[in-house]
Amino acid sequence: MLPTVGWIGLGNIGLPMARRVAAAGFPLHVWARRPQVAAPLVAEGASLEEDPESLARRCDIVATIVGGPDDVLELYRRMLPLARPATIFVEMTTASPDSAQECAALAARVGAAVLDAPVTGGVAGAGRGTLTSFVGGDAATFERARALLAAFSQRIVHCGAAGSGYRMKLVNQTIVAGVLLGLAEAAALARVSGFEAPVVVDALSAGTASGFLFDAYLPRMVEPGGPVTFTLGMLRKDLRLARAEAAKRSGTTRMLDFAIGEVDAACARFGEQAGVQFLAVAEQRGPA
Repeated sequence: MLPTVGWIGLGNIGLPMARRVAAAGFPLHVWARRPQVAAPLVAEGASLEEDPESLARRCDIVATIVGGPDDVLELYRRMLPLARPATIFVEMTTASPDSAQECAALAARVGAAVLDAPVTGGVAGAGRGTLTSFVGGDAATFERARALLAAFSQRIVHCGAAGSGYRMKLVNQTIVAGVLLGLAEAAALARVSGFEAPVVVDALSAGTASGFLFDAYLPRMVEPGGPVTFTLGMLRKDLRLARAEAAKRSGTTRMLDFAIGEVDAACARFGEQAGVQFLAVAEQRGPA
């Protein structure tokens, strides 16, 4: 039989990931601060737990994808002391490498194990099962968790010891920031030049400017709007973590300093819950 999986984190990306886990045949237990968020999965056969502690006691693998490092530590300080020996915790939030070290130490006390395994690939990738997982932690534990990760990932990369998955995701987000700001400025230029989104996409989508982020965001930047799949607030959180890690390791932070300033300005103008496509409006001076 497949191991029983506990799942915490049913946001835009977590919900389709959890659905793929259930579709792969894993018995699924879920917990959410707001039970109504879990209702779709419960209707599809998942078991609803009353708190994180009961979920940790009953499951062989516990997967989490929440807001940030503080949320991770709050959950794991509650769950890990009650976990059964040999339980695997797969933590998929974009969080601080330091939090991975604390969680690993807490897990070791009870004979459990934690992998930091943040993902990239967006909401669409979560639904299609084409995410990339960056995994940090013990290699043998990684192999035991591979089948779970494969339920929603097309690529699974073991990056090294505890914290390495988080660090790789911060490298990824640093690149993402540069591309998004380039797309935003280009979209603002296209807009003031009188180009509509379909024309820009037709002209550029097969050339050197093309790529995953171009396809995902350029149309929503030229004509700002559309669904919110990645918020300004989440991008800012990720970039602050990347800057802190770079500074800690004596790396350069020039681009990250600039990017955070641009995202801060967009958050002030549109709110943290606005989509990153509104970076393109922030690039256009004057009233929105």
